[in-house]
Amino acid sequence: MSLRDVLSMVLALALTPTFAADKVPAGVVARMGEVELRADELRAIIESLPPEAKAQLATAPQELARIIRLEVLRRSLAAEARGKGWDKRPEVVSQMERAREQMLVATYMNNVARPPEGFPSDAEVKAAYDQNAASFAVPKQYRLSQLFVLTPADADKAMVTKAQGKAADLATKAKARGADFGALAKTASEHADSAAKGGDMGWVAENALIPELREPVSRMAKGEIAGPIKSPQGWHVVRLDDVREKSTRPLAEVRDQIAAAMRMRKAQETEQAYLTFMTNKTPVNINEAELTKLQTAPK
Repeated sequence: MSLRDVLSMVLALALTPTFAADKVPAGVVARMGEVELRADELRAIIESLPPEAKAQLATAPQELARIIRLEVLRRSLAAEARGKGWDKRPEVVSQMERAREQMLVATYMNNVARPPEGFPSDAEVKAAYDQNAASFAVPKQYRLSQLFVLTPADADKAMVTKAQGKAADLATKAKARGADFGALAKTASEHADSAAKGGDMGWVAENALIPELREPVSRMAKGEIAGPIKSPQGWHVVRLDDVREKSTRPLAEVRDQIAAAMRMRKAQETEQAYLTFMTNKTPVNINEAELTKLQTAPK
């Protein structure tokens, strides 16, 4: 979805009756007393958001409502503060000027350090991909389904025996010819999330499996059922539904990620080089005498 699409969507949402459009003039998104937020001002706010925040707005109208209300409240508080002369207080004037300069420097340095539009080239991205292939490795994965019987940490011997018996019974039923593993999971498994999905645990990376399951699962064939297998949490009866061998994410899949990281690193290097150039060109001279006075002055 393009930025224009996001803007059109959120502005359309902003001007619906949710924001009491009958009480707000045309072109104004929201009002609080005499304070207004115009559509073009909201557009500027949205354009300043990072890409992930824009994407969230497209699917979460309530987030847009929150942004609008916070912005109008901020403006109302600022208007109240100005009305009471708060912006004329010397310490506030000083802090506001410092904040203004910090924003000025930040935006200026962002511009100075911004890499050229063509950076990185396809060849540079490919070289970075080849040099860091290990970081794009995908471990072996298993698609598993399970029947689970909980054994509480404080379970007594009788409870442990009962749980073990239930797990053994479930394993026998699951391995019987024509057994419906999914139905068994829904009615008898004690792991709520997977039970609701017929025991399906989804894809699990080999290194993410609990140690008790890792070795048995690695020896299973697709469709095979193993268990019950004891873990600190309880008993597992698992079925191996599918396997994905170790692989490396293709360049096409990670190109944007690599390019973004390279642009960020390039910007950081350029910024540091520029700051070094500035300090070498015009060194900072510190008046040690005045600094000593400040350090030794009574608090």
